[in-house]
Amino acid sequence: MDYKAYMSKGNTVVEGISNFDLGSTLECGQCFRWQKNDDNDYTGVALGKAVRVVQKNDSLYFINTSVNEFQSVWYEYFDLGTDYGKIKEILSKNDPIMDEAVRFAPGIRLLRQPMFETLVSFIISANNSIPNIKRVISAMSRMWGESIIYEDKEYFSFPDAKTLANGEICDLKLTKAGYRCEYIKKTAADFDKNPFYRNDLAELGYFEARKKLMDFTGVGAKVADCTILFTGSNFRAFPVDVWIKKIMEKLYLKKETALTEINERAFLLFGDLAGYAQQYLFHYARMSGNSKD
Repeated sequence: MDYKAYMSKGNTVVEGISNFDLGSTLECGQCFRWQKNDDNDYTGVALGKAVRVVQKNDSLYFINTSVNEFQSVWYEYFDLGTDYGKIKEILSKNDPIMDEAVRFAPGIRLLRQPMFETLVSFIISANNSIPNIKRVISAMSRMWGESIIYEDKEYFSFPDAKTLANGEICDLKLTKAGYRCEYIKKTAADFDKNPFYRNDLAELGYFEARKKLMDFTGVGAKVADCTILFTGSNFRAFPVDVWIKKIMEKLYLKKETALTEINERAFLLFGDLAGYAQQYLFHYARMSGNSKD
């Protein structure tokens, strides 16, 4: 992506951003550490940093943030180097359903989030609501994360695997994670013993990466696919939840279909871009009402 980044009044201004909408990217269910302040203004914590981002048309403003931090942290986090115009063109070609879904939320991007935090976040997400997921993660970060002072406010990083593994289960239960507490503690201990990162999963390929993640306690197919996709490890992953199941059955498959078959059909339909297709369809299903019977 061609862009221009420069400092202005202590903020980094990034001009020339295309195919990007801050709100739909941060509110499409792929992340849980961002808070909406008002229209096009969000504050979040990721990668040990806190930041406030404002979007005005094709420009982004990273408040009280240097150009170096934008380029070294947030450029990759927001996946600003990927040509989403080309991705949307390929997905929409000869597919009127996908064309409509893409037009409904053309600015969604897939974030490249930290591996351990994403894995634990989606363990917490199982049978849970987004507001409650956010509360649990916030409580966990406040309890065990590192303090971050930003714009005269205190934020907390997500705890690392060792810290979480060594935490008392009774304290973990105070976060209201419920039955997932045992899963989280065991996963943290196992990840601490054998950590891995985005490139490690990417090198394994989709099916081996999925298998590796499903070896963790509390990780099924959907949590594994979410972890693969929302860390940017492999864009073949197609997480199937109730929204995706409904819209795939209604618009593509025309019948009630098993989750494994939906995943297989998605790859046949969308190939290596299935993960991108999933996000356009997920947002479309939730926001348009098209998943209703």
